[in-house]
Amino acid sequence: MLVEMDGFETNLGVIVVAATNRALSGPLPNTAVEAVVDLASPEYHRLAKRAKDVAAGAVLIAGVLSVFVGATVWWRALMG
Repeated sequence: MLVEMDGFETNLGVIVVAATNRALSGPLPNTAVEAVVDLASPEYHRLAKRAKDVAAGAVLIAGVLSVFVGATVWWRALMG
């Protein structure tokens, strides 16, 4: 395990796993939202575009936060 091999504190290992899980599972709801929007509005509509953009933005935010959490944990492990 990450916690045992690298000497991380247990809570930091859990945080890294949770952030990674969130970043990897983030595209799933985005795909569902896009499929439902395409089904409900096959032609272009500005509100459909907004719904897709918001869902994609949520995935982007999850990815950026996951990178930030990982970098913070690794920095603490390497410097501490």
